[in-house]
Amino acid sequence: MSFHDVRFPTTVSYGASGGPRFSTTVQVLNSGHEQRNINWAQARRDYSVDLSPSRGAEWTAILNFFHARRGRAYGFRLKDFSDFRMPRQTIGTGNGVQTEFQIFKRYVDEDLPAAPYDRLLNKIAPGTVHLYLSGSEQASGWSVDATSGILSLELPPAEAVDISLACEFDVPVRFDTDLLQAVIPGPDVHHWQSIKLVEIRL
Repeated sequence: MSFHDVRFPTTVSYGASGGPRFSTTVQVLNSGHEQRNINWAQARRDYSVDLSPSRGAEWTAILNFFHARRGRAYGFRLKDFSDFRMPRQTIGTGNGVQTEFQIFKRYVDEDLPAAPYDRLLNKIAPGTVHLYLSGSEQASGWSVDATSGILSLELPPAEAVDISLACEFDVPVRFDTDLLQAVIPGPDVHHWQSIKLVEIRL
C-alpha cells in the first residue's frame, strides 16, 4: 500500500469531525428479536474536514498537500485531536526471550462486563514515547519504529517484568475523494466542500 509518512496540516485537522466506525450486520427475525454479526475486528475511523472560508497560505497548503497525495492515491498521517494520546499502560510482559512488542492502546469499559478493546497503533508521533520496565523509566536501550509501532529492546526483559509505555500517535488515512472542489466568491477567498478522510489498514 502506498503511504507518505507526512502529517495532514494540524491547523486544519484541529477542526475535523469524526471518529471510530464499526461494521455490524443486524438481522431482525420474524419474532422481533435480532441477530447481530460483527464484521470488523478493528474499528475504521472516518473524518470530515471543513475549512470554509480559507485564505492565502492556508488554502495553498491544502492545495499543495492534496496534489502531492494525488487525491486518493497515497495515505498520510492525521492527528485526531479527540484521541491522540495513550496514557501509560502495559503493552507486554517479559519472558527473557522476546525483544519486540507491538504498541497498542487499550479501551476499558469499567462499568460493564465487556471485554477490553485493543487498538493497534502503527503511526507513533516521534519524540513522544516514554518506556517503563517494572515502573522504572528507561532512558536508553530501546527504540520505537514510528511507522509500524514496534518497540524494540536491546536486551529481552526478564521473566514477569512489566513493560509499560506512554506516547502520542497519528491515524493513517487517505482522502476519500479525487476532487478538491472550491468556490471562489472573492479575491483570495475560497469556500470548499467538506472533504472526507478515511482510515486505512496497514
